[in-house]
Amino acid sequence: MKWIERLNDCVAYLEDHLDGDIDWDVLCDKACLSRLYFSRIFEAATGTGIGEYLRRRRMTLAVKDLLSGRKVIDVALDYGYSSPEAFCRAFKSVHGIAPSRAGDKSATLKSYHRISFSISIKGDRAMNYRLEKKDAFKVLGASIKTTSEEGKNYVEIPRFWQDANKNGLMKRMEDLSPSAECYGICFDGEGSSPEFRYAIAVDYGGGETGEFEVLDIPAAEWAIFESVGLMPAAIQEVWKRIFSEWLPATGYELESGAQIEYYLPGDPGSADYRCEVWIPVKSK
Repeated sequence: MKWIERLNDCVAYLEDHLDGDIDWDVLCDKACLSRLYFSRIFEAATGTGIGEYLRRRRMTLAVKDLLSGRKVIDVALDYGYSSPEAFCRAFKSVHGIAPSRAGDKSATLKSYHRISFSISIKGDRAMNYRLEKKDAFKVLGASIKTTSEEGKNYVEIPRFWQDANKNGLMKRMEDLSPSAECYGICFDGEGSSPEFRYAIAVDYGGGETGEFEVLDIPAAEWAIFESVGLMPAAIQEVWKRIFSEWLPATGYELESGAQIEYYLPGDPGSADYRCEVWIPVKSK
């Protein structure tokens, strides 16, 4: 239950600061997680990024202020927007109309309510996983620095994979590996920083490294989950269930470090394609 309580404390903090800036140091401290981990967990569990959640909640509350007759510029400043133009763009992205039309009889407005986390108890589908302690190991790969701010990582990481396959980088990397498996590795960010490193990698057997870097994966106890189905939908569903069902139900805590997607040989476009998600956990 501590897991759920912490997430709800974070939501309470966000709600208390809808009219101001979010202090990520405070939020990360409440979550006992880095900004990257918390952002990923929030989005996986809710289907909404933190930035979008804040925008929707602010624009929901802004309607009441506008209907009371307050000026757009005053409402914009109340919700942390530096200009009426920025506020108008945010309002239109949520409601589909300009703030000046909020009082129109024909206007259709949207209302987004406060999120609340709870344990999801479902008996219809099992989650196949195992716990495995692994010594530190090395992989050979290429990495980029990206950021969770404004969801840029969801654009830059798929582009990184596309480029790696198109320009032959993936093939050159695989030629140096003793195995056919590959990894997508998300290295944890530093505290409240939105920046983190993401790597495409293969097993490293020693010897020649070519143009690539040798990356260290620390020793850890891993919770390893099986994903079966069409990619990327199947693995996205696994991530969602890890954060919304498995972690709250089992009481395990996330450990800082890398989060790994382990891709087995096969066709990702097949309905029976198998891969794995690895997350480091603290021993009970």
